[in-house]
This record gives sequence, C-alpha cells and structure tokens, in this order.
Amino acid sequence: MARDLIPPVSPAGRPPADGTPHLIELPPEPPRSPAEPSMEPPPGPSEFRNRFGFLLGALAGVLIAAALVAVILIADGTSDPGEEAGLASNWSRWQPSDTSVERGAQQIAAHVGAEYKHPDGQQLVSIAAGELPDEATMKVRTGGITDIGGTRLLYTMDGLGPNRSIKGGKPSEARLKVIHREALELALYTFRYLPDAESVMVLLPPPPPTKEEQQAAALAAAAGSGAADEKPLTAIFYRPGDLRQQLQMPLGNTLAAKAPNTSNYTGKEASDVETLTLSNRFNVSSTTTGVLLDRASP
Repeated sequence: MARDLIPPVSPAGRPPADGTPHLIELPPEPPRSPAEPSMEPPPGPSEFRNRFGFLLGALAGVLIAAALVAVILIADGTSDPGEEAGLASNWSRWQPSDTSVERGAQQIAAHVGAEYKHPDGQQLVSIAAGELPDEATMKVRTGGITDIGGTRLLYTMDGLGPNRSIKGGKPSEARLKVIHREALELALYTFRYLPDAESVMVLLPPPPPTKEEQQAAALAAAAGSGAADEKPLTAIFYRPGDLRQQLQMPLGNTLAAKAPNTSNYTGKEASDVETLTLSNRFNVSSTTTGVLLDRASP
C-alpha cells in the first residue's frame, strides 16, 4: 500500500505523548590533570585603579604647570640685575621697560618729569637725558680732585624760562626743595634700573634772572660783548654707593608716591631729602675738556 511507503517519524523529532521535553544527558567532564592550571574567572578591575588614576592625573597637572612656568620665564628672558646685586625687589610701582642707558634714562626722565607740577597743574620742568661723551672729562673737587670715568648720565632740567629758569610761579625755598627731591628721584630710579650707570649728574634750573640781570644781558648782547656774567650753575651729583641704603628698601620708604606741592613742602620727608642732597650739591663750571664740579657751600 502507498501508506506503507512513507517512512516513520524519527523518535528524536517526535514529542513525547505527555509533553515532557526530551533531554539528552551529556557524559561527565573528565577530571583535570593536576599539571593543568585551574580555570579561574577573569580578574575584575583593581581596587587601586582610582587611586593610580588620581596620582597620574596630578602628576600630569604638575608637569603641565612646570612647562607653562618655563615658557613664561623663557618668554620673559630677563632677570632683575638689581635683585642680583642685593637691591630691594618690587622696589617701585613703575619701572622703565628698557634698562639700556640711553632709552632707560629717557623713560625715567619722562616719567619723573611728568609727576612734578606747578600749583596750576603745568609741568614744573622738562628733563633731557643723555650720556656725557667719552672724550669729555668730569672732575669733582672736594678735598682733592677726583676724575669720574665710566658711564656718566646727565639729566638737564629746563624750566622753559630764561637760561632754563622756571617759568611761572614764584621762587621759594619750598619750590627749591621740590626740585632737589626731583633730582634725587631721578638718581634713585637710574641706579635701581640702569645697571650700567656709574654716576648721575642732575643739572638744576637756575633762579630766574632779576630785572637788573636781564637789562645787563640785553646791553651785553647789544654791544656784541657776549653774555653778561651768569650765576654759577648748580648740579646734584651721585655715585651708586651714595644711595645704597635707599636702594635696599622700597622707594616708598624714601619718597611718597605723589610729588609734593611746590608752595608748601615741609615735614620729615622734606628734611630727609635735604639731608640726602646737601652733601651732593656742586657748582658746575666748564673747562677746556669737560666740566668741573666744586662742592657747593651749604
């Protein structure tokens, strides 16, 4: 019969009559040899992972910070020669951007000059800065005569009046003391920030000529006999050692930040300025080769 030709359903594919799944039992795993390593679960994350990560992050931060500091120092490229010489650090709020004699002195002259004014707000004096030429001699006469060599800075105060005298205002002892203070400040800035400067001479403005002096000058000019006799010029002269103590403390310990009023300059600072300038005032005269400084009488 045709039905006899159909192959019987495989026992493996026929579900049991009661619906229970047919499970095939595998043979037991053979025992492991003692020589073979035991199978253990893969290790989890180390309990020190977070700690090591923190330390590595901190170390990287330190290295980055050190690299930034090195870049800043290299970019700056300069150290303070004044500090290396034992002078006070952070000596002043302002300082010249150039420590060369020529440019640095010009910056100092412009800065200091702008700080000192007449009561009406006009600048008291203009200041020219320059170096005394190498071929010019400078001699200082106190007990004996001393030749001053090296880099010699000269600041010339000009009050824009006759013969550089101060134009406007009224001459007074207070105004003269303020001029002495300005000369002292020029020298202090110079020795603090221009390491090549070996001396500083500040040529002060002379007193305004009297009417008689003006008339004599006019007559001399009309007669073609040259200028009439002029009053001797006065300068304040320093070498670095003269102000060493003031350079080892901040500028504010010697001079207040604001320049004083020319109409009234008294008190401890005014007395200190007179002390620091009195023995450094000289009368200046020209010689055939340069200048001669004679100690001025008090």
